[in-house]
Amino acid sequence: MKAVLNVKGTKLSVLSINYHCDELFYVRTVDENGNEGLFHDEKTAQHVTGVKLIDLKTALEFPDHEARIVEERAKLISHLEEMQKEENNKLLDIAIDAMEGEPDLPFDNHLSIKQKEYKLLQQRIFGIIDAVEEVKAYTEGFYANADDPAVEA
Repeated sequence: MKAVLNVKGTKLSVLSINYHCDELFYVRTVDENGNEGLFHDEKTAQHVTGVKLIDLKTALEFPDHEARIVEERAKLISHLEEMQKEENNKLLDIAIDAMEGEPDLPFDNHLSIKQKEYKLLQQRIFGIIDAVEEVKAYTEGFYANADDPAVEA
């Protein structure tokens, strides 16, 4: 898992990441010409003078890790959509069984039992649909600004 440091659009290969008191302190980098650089975190190294300060938390990127996360989220969405199709097929089967079933009159409650099954399965499908929408919204970055009042509304 190779990290890169994005400095004003330039991607530098990371040689090392150093922490001080569990906080990012500095990152040692190298560019495509072999020139090494040292970037200190602007929050934890404010007392250090004469160094390049940058917000390391936002500038550090882990492309392999990020690609794996995107792939796993896509698999989750695909799995949930497949579950939704399967549950919809079960729902259709219940509806057909309820309508085509032969009643044993006069005290048959077959239709009411099937109605209850149908409603419960329908609620499950609505839950799956909601879950798919939430995962897609999260994947698209909708919750990135969760402190924003517009997101909370």
